[in-house]
Parts: sequence; C-alpha cells; structure tokens
Amino acid sequence: MSMIDAVGRRRVRRLREKFSADTPSSPFLPLLLVTCAMVTLLSFQAWQIYRDRSVLADLRKSQLPAYREAQRLQDQLEGVAAGTAALAEQGNQNARMIVAALRARGITINTQARR
Repeated sequence: MSMIDAVGRRRVRRLREKFSADTPSSPFLPLLLVTCAMVTLLSFQAWQIYRDRSVLADLRKSQLPAYREAQRLQDQLEGVAAGTAALAEQGNQNARMIVAALRARGITINTQARR
C-alpha cells in the first residue's frame, strides 16, 4: 500500500464520519437556496410577461390603420346594402333580385345603416 492511498483513505473516512454524524444541520442554507430560486423564477416570468405585453401593444398599434380601413369599408358596404334595400322596397326589379340573393345566402340587410 502506498502512502498516497493511505492518506486518501483517511480523508474519505473522515468525510464519511463528518457527514454521517447525527449532528443537527441548520435549515438556513436549503431555505436560502429555495428562496433565491423562487425569486429568480418569478423575476424572469415577470420580465417575460412585460416583454410580451410590449410586443402585443406594438402589434395592436401596427394593425390599427388596417382595422380603421376595414371599418370604413364595412360602413360603406352597409350603406350600399341599405340603399339597395330601399330601392327594392320602391319596386326596382334589379334591387329585389340582389336582396333576394343576399337573403338566400343568409345575409340580412340593416336598413338603418349609415349611408
């Protein structure tokens, strides 16, 4: 047996005795580690949520012009449909055919729409 093996075995034996002793250990270190992990996790999630919120706000701003244009076109279409319905009520045959075709497709015409 060499000298290095003997020294190594003694160190291992001392470590085993140290860690297998029945001395109570403090809960401070495990609680500290769990607390740090939770704070780190919650901070990261808060940062991610803030970043996602900023991205969604930017997307909403970029879609606003298209939304306004769609609203404008919808208002125009409702106005044209209301005008067509008014013509159909006055007896225009072409307007009656258009209104009947729209009803057949399940489209209702709001006669109170803005023109």
